This record gives sequence, C-alpha cells and structure tokens, in this order.
Amino acid sequence: MGRASATAPTVIFMHLGKTGGATLRRIVRRNFPKSKVLALRNPASAPHGFLSTLPIEHFAEFSEEERERFRFIVSHMMFGLHEFVPRASTYITLLRNPVSRAISGYKNALDSPGHRFHEVVVSRRMDLEDYLKSDLALEMDNSQMRAIVGDVVTPYGGCTTDMLERAKRSIDEHFTVVGISERFDETLVALRHVFGWSKLYYVQANVSPHKIPRSSIPPRTIALIEEQNRFDIELYGYATQKFDRQIGEVPTFDRDLAHFRRGNSLYRPWGTLSYTIPVRVRSRITRSTA
Repeated sequence: MGRASATAPTVIFMHLGKTGGATLRRIVRRNFPKSKVLALRNPASAPHGFLSTLPIEHFAEFSEEERERFRFIVSHMMFGLHEFVPRASTYITLLRNPVSRAISGYKNALDSPGHRFHEVVVSRRMDLEDYLKSDLALEMDNSQMRAIVGDVVTPYGGCTTDMLERAKRSIDEHFTVVGISERFDETLVALRHVFGWSKLYYVQANVSPHKIPRSSIPPRTIALIEEQNRFDIELYGYATQKFDRQIGEVPTFDRDLAHFRRGNSLYRPWGTLSYTIPVRVRSRITRSTA
C-alpha cells in the first residue's frame, strides 16, 4: 500500500491508554497528508478516559463526504467507528502487559491533577491495592478486552469468557496489526511491511520519568491485578502469538528490524532537538503560568 493512496483503506488507530499510543499516533500521522488525518477527542465536559463511545458518536454526526475524506483516524475510543466510515477501513492498536499497564494506570491517577480520580486517590491516600479494590476505574478491569469488543455496560468485575472470545474474533476480523507495546520497534517494522509507511523513526512521547518498578509491588497486589485482569492477560497472550506469526511470515524481518534500529539511533539526536526539547519547554511554560 502506498502513502494514503486512493485504494488504501482508512486506518483507524484505537489508542488504548498507557500502551505507548501517544508515540505511535505521532509517528503514523506523518505518513498521511494533514488534510487526511482526524484526531477525535472527547468533549471537555466528558469523563476522562478512553472507555467511551463519545468519539464514535461525534464522528457519526459528520456528513458522509467528511467521513469519507479521512485516511487516518485516531482516538481514545471503543471498537465500532468503522461502521460509520463509508469506505474500506481497518484497525490497528497496541496492547500492553496488563500488570504493567495497571501499575502505570494507578501512577497516572496518583500523579496527574487532571485525572478524574486524582483527588479521590490523593485524599483517601489510596495505594495500588486500594485503587484496584475501589471499583473506580474500568481501566483496571480487563479494559483492553472491553475496548476491543466495544463494551461500555458490563459492570466492574462482570467480564466473561464470551467477551474474551468476541475480542479474539474482533482482532482476527478487523485488525490488520495488533502491536505489542513492549516490542515497539518490531511493531513499527510490521506496520511498514503491511502499509508501506516509511516515516517511522521516533523519540518517545508522553513517557513518565518516574515509573513504579514492578519489583516494589507486593506479590499479593500483583496476584490481585492478575486475577482482575485475567481476560486481558489471555487476550494479550493471544495477540502476542498472532503477532509472532505475522512477523514470522516475513523472511527479511530480523534484517529489516536491525536496519530500522540503526537508522533510528541516528535519528534520535535530531528528534530530541525537534520534538522532545520543545515539548518540555512548552510543558514548563504551561506549569509556570497555571
């Protein structure tokens, strides 16, 4: 497939929180003309987080001509937007190890004043185990699976094996690439092989400077995360095996990956100057004027 060619399908990037999606969306959009890219956002008054159908509802209100125009659509969203794209379309996404993602999700709530649960977490002095048991955030309960089946109604703790099987079918039938966050470079090379995208060098975006190490989490808390996210863990394993098969079908993949990493190491000094430093400066200015 060429760069946003007339015959290429519209690519829908379902950005799941805390998976490395901020970096991936910035990379992929460079491969499309700006006029063909749509970043859907929740209204400012909407609840924070991706477990929402609001971006899809907003897109559905566009005229058919507008909906047909875009070749790359990205949002924190649930599955289902393809039903409103009046041309061929396909999904891509990233999945992350559910334990690591849960730890990162808690840290985000703890450290980010804009997070909808920040005040609750801080005022109640919640640790990770408290947060998991609080039923506050669906993101802590098999949320990757929930997003891929488009489920916004199942209550906390109510996920089922049937939902897992539906998620697997959704991946098989609608997703061209389900990348793995922990294998980010491999995911980019897979996208290049599938879509023909060439502008893939990067520096990481939106990365927390102070992660909570997994080794610092009590074993009982890890076990609780694993139990609460057992369907996400199985889905992550299923997607990983599918990804392994996909890249295994490319005889030159290992060579291409090594070539990409050499090129990206040369790009990073420029990427830091052109992206990372300006972002940090803007962030400091925003904090100082807030």
